[in-house]
Amino acid sequence: MGGSLVTILFQQAIYGTFPFWDKGYAVLARSEGCHDDWITDFTHLCQSLGQPPSEAKPEVDHLILAKKLPSGPWVLAMGSAQGCDDRGRPGAWAFHGIFLSGREYRRAGASPFQFKKCFIRDFHAGMQLKAGVIDLSGIDAQARDDRMIDPTLIQHLVKGCKLRLLTDNLLELKSLESIWNQGPLKLRTKRSITTWAFRPEVEFDLSGISPSRWPDSLPRESKSMWAVMPEELQFQAQEPVRRIRLPKKIGLVIATILVLIVGLIAFWPVKNSGLETRGLNPVEPQNQAPPKASDFQNHPEPANVRAAVIEQLADWCDRLEVDQGEVLRDPLAYAKLIASALRYTGPSVASVHAQVFSKIQLWPGSAVVQTDISAVYALSVLAWCVNVPDLQQKAREISSPAEVRQWFQALRERLLPDVGNDQEKIGVDQNDPEWVEFRFHLNRVMRLK
Repeated sequence: MGGSLVTILFQQAIYGTFPFWDKGYAVLARSEGCHDDWITDFTHLCQSLGQPPSEAKPEVDHLILAKKLPSGPWVLAMGSAQGCDDRGRPGAWAFHGIFLSGREYRRAGASPFQFKKCFIRDFHAGMQLKAGVIDLSGIDAQARDDRMIDPTLIQHLVKGCKLRLLTDNLLELKSLESIWNQGPLKLRTKRSITTWAFRPEVEFDLSGISPSRWPDSLPRESKSMWAVMPEELQFQAQEPVRRIRLPKKIGLVIATILVLIVGLIAFWPVKNSGLETRGLNPVEPQNQAPPKASDFQNHPEPANVRAAVIEQLADWCDRLEVDQGEVLRDPLAYAKLIASALRYTGPSVASVHAQVFSKIQLWPGSAVVQTDISAVYALSVLAWCVNVPDLQQKAREISSPAEVRQWFQALRERLLPDVGNDQEKIGVDQNDPEWVEFRFHLNRVMRLK
């Protein structure tokens, strides 16, 4: 099946050091639609790759990367050696970055290699950039790759491990492209890649490292090797459960019997034995009523504020791996999906973090889609659901896109726990199935970082 034509709109920027100026590493050009926080995150990401090698050759050496930025968009970039800077020092590099929303990145097949023909490698003083448009072939066409790849490498990425290809062979570095494109689309939208990094401790899930930058703990005599680095939150993966397909009538009978059993258990009087119940975490009732829609009717709201709210909500849905379905860019629908994804409904565990997420409220039935309601009403209801009353009031005071991003950052800081030694503090066995279930939930929530 051939791929259909896909039109992608993107913003772009150039960062680096060049022989034609004396500013060191700085932004050479940016399109008008680039947000300041995108540029800040982009420059930090480029710097995080490490010190470029001085022996890099401009006509040969380059890298391609893709990573979701903390400020929201994906950045796809090509870094290329520029030879010497204005002072004649070798090792000058420049990066051309392309910024895409999560939706556009998925439409492009979640592969930075689709954008090779868009990347700029030749730069000059006074360059100007505009928003770009490119027609790309469909996802199916780009995902085909005839190169034989060890499937266990992709499985490491699926499990959340970081893969490092340690080699000085440029042809082997190209295998990173094959590994990336042969992974499932959902994996590519949740992981990051750089085909070359200048130090091993980079925050990319898949990367290539040159031998001169290998850690001292690794054998130097090897020409090429893979290193697997588990994430902090990584734990032993559970075996997939096979689904058993039953005839429809038998399935209905079994479902009816199960409903009756659950109903009897729910209403059967139980004598309190004094032992801790290890069922679902109870949700404490809210003392405060949810925000009223009437308070936000005809609320003055600039168009760019509404757009910023929708952008941030959609970004959180992407990070939480929420199936957005037919949301149609409605703030209330997005916020409802987020509240549901944050709420933990699994077995109770002795963790304050589990208690926080289990007490998140169900979305109130009064908060339904209305055309004349301000977008910040969705934020106020979301703050009510996650039990952060001060951010309910803050939502009413939002008047600019910058304040929208500050509101989401404040909510992120209130929600995300310090998970470092939580398991060790409470003495829970790593293989306890109830603890593992919560860690799955926590690992998902931590993607909001």
